[in-house]
Amino acid sequence: MANLLQNKQVKKQVLKHLAIVGGAVAICIIFSLVLFEQILHSGIWNMLLLTVIQLELFMYLGNRFFQSIKPDSPGIIKKTIIRLILFYFTVLLIATVLFVALFTWHFWRGGAPFSEFIPTLLHAEMGSFLKAAGVGFALGALFFFYTQWADSVKRMQKLKEEKLIFQYETLKTQVNPHFLFNSLNTLSSLVSSNPALSDKFIHKLSAVYRYVLENQEKDLVPLAAEMGFVKDFFYLQKIRDGEKIEMKIDFEETGTAKIIPVSLQMLVENAIKHNVASRKEPLLITIHFEGMDKLVVRNDLRQRMQLAASSKIGLKNLNERCKLILNREVEIQETADEFVVKVPLKLNDQSK
Repeated sequence: MANLLQNKQVKKQVLKHLAIVGGAVAICIIFSLVLFEQILHSGIWNMLLLTVIQLELFMYLGNRFFQSIKPDSPGIIKKTIIRLILFYFTVLLIATVLFVALFTWHFWRGGAPFSEFIPTLLHAEMGSFLKAAGVGFALGALFFFYTQWADSVKRMQKLKEEKLIFQYETLKTQVNPHFLFNSLNTLSSLVSSNPALSDKFIHKLSAVYRYVLENQEKDLVPLAAEMGFVKDFFYLQKIRDGEKIEMKIDFEETGTAKIIPVSLQMLVENAIKHNVASRKEPLLITIHFEGMDKLVVRNDLRQRMQLAASSKIGLKNLNERCKLILNREVEIQETADEFVVKVPLKLNDQSK
């Protein structure tokens, strides 16, 4: 699956660059006809090269300026106008510098006297360039902004839909009659046999519900908070299943990363729910880092003959939310003995 996702991303990037080249060719043809009344002229290849570079920079800077736009955020109109103006003058300035550099190179190769450099640049070349670039970038900036805005609105709508699904599934899972019945049944036994442990059990159970209610609407939560929630949840399961299940956390918690809320708990719960566990062969769940921006949850694969009822939507929903919020996907690997899920993280120093 990881290779498939990587190939998909490579193909997407290739198509993007081919589209840029095609757009550059179309722009050069139009401006050649307007300025020179013919397509082929002495400066066509320079124009094409410069246009390709400008469009690449245009797309890169456009993503940097507008990718984080949230149409429903306070003061978005004012912020957007300021970004749009800054974007326009930034790309125009960079394009001008590139144009002057390219012109200087060809002027030097041509062997013309240096005294003619400024007059030639200002009177023969710069006027046409600024006219074409100024109009082209103005139209391009408006069009690019419109597409980014429309994409942001679409992403927000999709994220809201995924959040509703997530909230419904999470609430249904956590307040599931079986989950509540098992927890209360365990608590009932502890009250009479171990009052001190029953008190701790109550606090853990309330912490689990409180975490879900407080964080189910958030996009991201600190990794340390999610790990605390996972530990509380696993504690409740451990009280009931005893030595049948084990969880190994193979890293030191850090405050530098954030994660989709209730994602790790869902993976731990799925591992317990869908696999056979016994005291003789306990189910081992391991959580560890892969690099700095990916957390791996792996468990022994011993599937039950009769699987517990499942909506089969948890992993799909998690993957959709990762794509919408982090622009990355969940990686799933399954072997004969092991089931592995890699969840992307957001580091604090990444762009917001």
